Amino acid sequence: MLVRMLGPFAVDGDDGPVVVAGASQRIVLALLALHAGRPVGVTAIAGALWPDDPPPSARNSLQSHVARLRAALKQPGLITLGPAGYCLHGTDTDVRTFERLLRDGSVDEAIALWRGAPLPEFDREPFRGHAQRLTARYRDALLTVEPGERLRAEAAADPCWEGGAVALARMQASAGEALETLRRHADAVVERLGLDPSERVRALQTSLARGPVREKGLLGRDEEQRRLTELLREPGLVTVVGPGGVGKTRLVRETVRAGAWIDATDGDFLAAVLVGVGARAGPLDDPYALIGRHARELDVVVLDNCEHVVELAARVVEAMPGARIVVTSQERLRVEGERVLELGPLDEGAAARLFRERAGVDAEPAAVGEIVRRLDRLPLAIELAATQAAALGVGELRDRLDDRLDLLVRGRRTGAARHRTLRAVVEWSAGLLDAREREVLGALSVFAGGFRVGPAEAVAAGPTVAATLAALVDKSLVARDGHGRFRLLETIRTYAAQQLAGDREALWRRHADAMLDAVRRLDREFRGPGQAEAVRELDALLPDLRLAVARHCHVEELAAALYRYGYRCQQYEVLAWGRTATTNPDALAAAATHAWGRGDLDEARALAAKATRPSSAVHEVLGDVALVSCDPGTALAHYRAMDDEPVHRVAGLVGEALVLAWSGHAAEGIAAAESAVDLADASGNPSARAEARYGLGETLGDIFPVRALALLTEAAELAASVDDRLFRGAAESAAVAIRSRHGDPAVALAAFRDVLALWRRVGNDTLRAAALRNLVVLLVRAGADETAVLVDAALPPADVYPAERARLDRARAAAAERLGADRVAALRRRGARLSAAQVHDEASRAIHAALARRGG
Repeated sequence: MLVRMLGPFAVDGDDGPVVVAGASQRIVLALLALHAGRPVGVTAIAGALWPDDPPPSARNSLQSHVARLRAALKQPGLITLGPAGYCLHGTDTDVRTFERLLRDGSVDEAIALWRGAPLPEFDREPFRGHAQRLTARYRDALLTVEPGERLRAEAAADPCWEGGAVALARMQASAGEALETLRRHADAVVERLGLDPSERVRALQTSLARGPVREKGLLGRDEEQRRLTELLREPGLVTVVGPGGVGKTRLVRETVRAGAWIDATDGDFLAAVLVGVGARAGPLDDPYALIGRHARELDVVVLDNCEHVVELAARVVEAMPGARIVVTSQERLRVEGERVLELGPLDEGAAARLFRERAGVDAEPAAVGEIVRRLDRLPLAIELAATQAAALGVGELRDRLDDRLDLLVRGRRTGAARHRTLRAVVEWSAGLLDAREREVLGALSVFAGGFRVGPAEAVAAGPTVAATLAALVDKSLVARDGHGRFRLLETIRTYAAQQLAGDREALWRRHADAMLDAVRRLDREFRGPGQAEAVRELDALLPDLRLAVARHCHVEELAAALYRYGYRCQQYEVLAWGRTATTNPDALAAAATHAWGRGDLDEARALAAKATRPSSAVHEVLGDVALVSCDPGTALAHYRAMDDEPVHRVAGLVGEALVLAWSGHAAEGIAAAESAVDLADASGNPSARAEARYGLGETLGDIFPVRALALLTEAAELAASVDDRLFRGAAESAAVAIRSRHGDPAVALAAFRDVLALWRRVGNDTLRAAALRNLVVLLVRAGADETAVLVDAALPPADVYPAERARLDRARAAAAERLGADRVAALRRRGARLSAAQVHDEASRAIHAALARRGG
């Protein structure tokens, strides 16, 4: 049963809403639910029912109200009376879930439970105090997430709420709107509370009257401003570098009090510098010497937009020794003593605030986040987009960003021509490239994500690719993306792809060839000691692998090379690429593993059977299918047919060990698992070592549970170190099962929450069902019989090994004895209708409730 108090009072039972009609019964239930699982004294309940003057027969009247409430709830034993008072059992509440989610940091989930003012029909104590406390926690939570409709509604409902008024003012697009919000708050505080507005509110009102809503001077650039100021404490050159539109000029203008500001785009650069520093050159004067003498008299000399005059700017800078100089450029000058401040995109929060401020329209945080990410979080692109959002609407803008170069065309009329459209920004940068640089940039546009030098050379082909790539990095057209990796900003990629000349399909083929070479190399590394780095590389390659598959290039070969990565890391998208395979056995194994993970064992067998020459991968998946189908003979045959490559042999031995142990041959299973451990350790492969320890832990589970748990803990840690979700989940599931049979159920339940979350996140329906069968036994042991019956009924039919069958039968019998046949039948009918998500939610609620009863 679920009692909901975060909004209108409501009660949900197993078969739908429960009607509690009497006002007195509702008060009793609400008070007991607020203390769910803990007794409430008779005096306290009487005080809630009759706050002014309890009748002489209050105790008898309370008993009558409780009796009628029990009749309405129709669940014997739900409300009990003990020495300390009445207690409500076996009931969850949205209040308790709300507070637990806040403790766990799941703020968005907690906020989603809020349906309105809590306990609105109970306007007296003790309910008023609870409602005020919950409202305060809800409001605090709203202030920690991206502002939205809930914040607006709560601030409108209570204009005296200072935190809401301030947060709402800071998110509003115009100063006028923000000032009106603060005025309403100030009036309400004066009229309703008889108080003056706080100093914080008055300071924000003053700030708004002077300029836009910002917490600090330059949006999102506090750290860069600090660094620039620090660098300028000493004389010398500071070059602020970054891609076009990143905000280099604005950063310097907001930070530096310049003695001279020279825009390198204003005609003759050298003449502009002379004028800027206050020098007048005669026919025989050395202009550089004049610049140097006059610059020494100025605080700071700023040379802005120098990417097209880099060499001349370098000479000018060298002529000003001892001066403080700031240069903005897409490329560093490479002169002696140069200190470089690299200016990157805004962080996501600052980018979203900039968009909202400039657009002046309401927008969902998710839509704004997608827009600014696709615009590389570049301030100029965001401002251009915000201008169009005001006309088109945020949704229409987001849906048309693939055409960003032709869409974002309404920059400030007073701005420089190269900043009025997004295409002009990029064309200015691209116009500084030579022919080879433009050719290589176009070739690099076929990559979807980051890339290394080797694949770039393979795709771009021709001479000097590495040197040209380095030049593109220097010119801020290619960005570094971690150690040894590079990427194009989305806007640059879009422009470069549009400029491609020649055979695009040839580039796509070279790209797919490079991806296939890379994954074959990484597959070999995946099987050895360097697996962790291989996994990171494969994860980084996923955007480009998706692109190769979408272009129908090498799909079968890619699926084959990625089989082990897809299987161990439980990447079902990758495994599904094998579904187009016709002959390659490892690709067919990938497709079969996809079907196995989705719970379709018949399809898995059929797909694997297409392989005319079964590989170790085919034998592995057929062994796994037979293992979960309780077909020990077939499983053993396939596991023993896997070849002698160490990771294959380890997998075969572990599969063999599981079959033997679960079939009642524990000693033989232990021997096979110990052989797997020795072989895995010799290989140095983390996944193999995790798999082997999992196998040994499983076989020892009911014989030496302490040693088994130590092995399974080590297996989970090894698997996690290489993102092997398969054996991390298997090891953690096995550990929970052993604890549920041989230890404290509370410890096992707490661990089961993580296991359920892992399998749900991964999407392996076969192993999720196996974990839930173990949970059925554990829930019965913990006294959560009803949820155990629901989960059991919701699970698909499955063959299980004798020991597991016996445990399930004992659990079912115990639950049936306590609940009765009619109740079990009703629960099984309801369970059969539950979706996988509903089963997960029911199980999670039962775990939380059981742990709460046990103080965990």
